[in-house]
Amino acid sequence: MSGRNYDPVKAADRGDHGADVEDELYKKTWSLGVVSVVSLLVALANFSICIWIRFDLDFWEWVIEIQWYTYWNAMYVVLFAMLFHAINAGVTLYATFTESRTLLLVSAWARLFIWFLTLAGAIVICMYGVEESDMLVKELNDVFMSLIHRWDTDERASRVMVQIQEYVGCCGANGNRDDYINAHKPVPVSCRHPVTGNCYGWGCGQTLAYWLEPWTCCLAGMSLGLCGIVDPYIWYLTHRLRTVLALMD
Repeated sequence: MSGRNYDPVKAADRGDHGADVEDELYKKTWSLGVVSVVSLLVALANFSICIWIRFDLDFWEWVIEIQWYTYWNAMYVVLFAMLFHAINAGVTLYATFTESRTLLLVSAWARLFIWFLTLAGAIVICMYGVEESDMLVKELNDVFMSLIHRWDTDERASRVMVQIQEYVGCCGANGNRDDYINAHKPVPVSCRHPVTGNCYGWGCGQTLAYWLEPWTCCLAGMSLGLCGIVDPYIWYLTHRLRTVLALMD
């Protein structure tokens, strides 16, 4: 801590109210410092996953080729929330060890805004990143049906459809191989399991939604962890530290 050299032994020997205040200051400063570092590391980890999602080569190509940006757009909310979390954690750390009541207050109010942004990001990524999301599955089914209808007229559409079917193990949009048959298109070889030769039993809309779930789980889980555990504890420690600093002045 800047400006004060705290000796817990001497403070205890004095046995006065000032010793209790200094002891409280020492504990709250280091507690807030440690929790802020945890917040910073969690935010950077979640931010790194967002960068991975954005620049994963396979997924990047699929998004561009099928012109489906919904998951990226949902992920951007989490990305910016984590970026703000990391910056604010740094501000909180600086304010803690410089004992700046003003900066602690600013970081606390900023954390309130970031809390709502983080919660919104967790909600949006779950709405458009899990298999149980009817909105996501319906949107993907429409995208894949469009690709199927362009199967024999658009080489890029058929190529990316083959890639996705082989990679995630699916066939068609929602109706499996019937989507090709109903569209008067040949059922491609990529619809079949490479070992058994049987046609995949799941459409690509639902299967791709399931394929996205590990990313979604990480982003939403760490975001809710920040909202439900880390942030409230930091608010409490910030309030206590500002109170102690006021008593020291």
